[in-house]
Amino acid sequence: MKKYLRLIAVAISAGMLNCAQAYTIKITSRSKGVELELLRKAVDEWMAKHNGEHKVEIITLPHASNECFALYQQWFGAESFDVDVLQMDVAWVGVFSDCLAALDEYCAKYLDMNDYFDIIKENMYSSDGHLVALPLYTDCGLFYYRKDLLEKYNRSVPKTLEELYDTALYIQTEERKDEAKKNRFYGFIFQAKAFEILTCNFLEMIDACGGAIVKNGVAEINSDNGIYAIEFLIKCLKNITNRGVLTYSEEDARGIFQSGNAVFIRNWPYAYALMNDPSTAVAEKIGMMPIPPSANGGKESGALGGWFMTVSKFSKNKALAADLAMYVTSKAQQKLRVASSYLPTFKSLYSDKEVLEVNPFIASMRESLLNAVARPSKAFGKNYSKASSEIFNTINTILTDSLDENPEDFNPQRLMKRLNDKLNALLKKKQNEKSVDAANDDGKVGFFKRIVNYVSGF
Repeated sequence: MKKYLRLIAVAISAGMLNCAQAYTIKITSRSKGVELELLRKAVDEWMAKHNGEHKVEIITLPHASNECFALYQQWFGAESFDVDVLQMDVAWVGVFSDCLAALDEYCAKYLDMNDYFDIIKENMYSSDGHLVALPLYTDCGLFYYRKDLLEKYNRSVPKTLEELYDTALYIQTEERKDEAKKNRFYGFIFQAKAFEILTCNFLEMIDACGGAIVKNGVAEINSDNGIYAIEFLIKCLKNITNRGVLTYSEEDARGIFQSGNAVFIRNWPYAYALMNDPSTAVAEKIGMMPIPPSANGGKESGALGGWFMTVSKFSKNKALAADLAMYVTSKAQQKLRVASSYLPTFKSLYSDKEVLEVNPFIASMRESLLNAVARPSKAFGKNYSKASSEIFNTINTILTDSLDENPEDFNPQRLMKRLNDKLNALLKKKQNEKSVDAANDDGKVGFFKRIVNYVSGF
């Protein structure tokens, strides 16, 4: 009982904001591209809005998403109140929702929920219906291509994955006839490092091939479509890409492409502005396209990405932290971010004249967002990190093993089946946890019913 009284007391005190007192709010930020710079500007504006009364400390996150995830696990596990506002991957909101502050009372009345894309709005709430996350920007995986090289070799923008492979191989062969480009020019660059980005890359491939990682609560990564997807990536690795992609993240891949050493690249929208900088070798030579479907079936694809701002339920200044989170994710701030090719989460900005003048490609991304494929974080719940780790480690292993000099020992189907079994075990674990939680909830309801009946007897 003392424990519950203490928790109630903490909750009440945390909800009170003494405006006469100055606070320091700590907020996390990634540093990919110009992300940190943009947040710093927004934070400076927020502090000026409060007349310098409150301070903000920005904590820079590790570059790798899985390292960020592990850091958050440590903070939440220790019930740390040292960090107030946390930048969080869209796939993590459901995983950490129990550790996030409900923002309904602070933010709900100020938000136009109808202006958010449905696929984004679905990730703003906890399983019990509380607003716990405010979208900072959204993402959708896509392919960039060299318009000048397609024109030079009289090639059309590929409509299928198979056409992309053929075009990439042809142009790579022709460009390598130049001695300066021999073994330095590639048809296609992607990211196959063993971390979250590879889960996104493979999700797009299997979706484009007509398959899914999870369907109707069952793992299907070992389906014919899944095998076709991994075989396509193996073919790319062996013939049209740099073997270094096995250790590439987004920025590594961007460096290769913007140096003029590739025809196609898979990346996120943020890279558009950076690669079009006049200092790059590909400025004004870049086109964009969705991940095309396989000729064997499937659809245009692109993994849903994006990051949210959340408030820790252990923060001592939830109201002020929520105010900061709401400011940096506001429509005005998202409009400013468009110049750096960060996709807004508000539907109205995709037809905003000022936005389209600054960055015309934004309009074309609306359809891609409507067709985006989400990572199966909801299917795995709190076990998503484990599931993603199994996926990206297995896919990276398969791709690495495909380069082995003893092909008779290479058996990707065996590894894919093992991965499928592990994913199904994690799905079953989530179902069992849900059953236990439901039983516990029933017990709580029964307890309170007994209390009510007891009191009613007086």
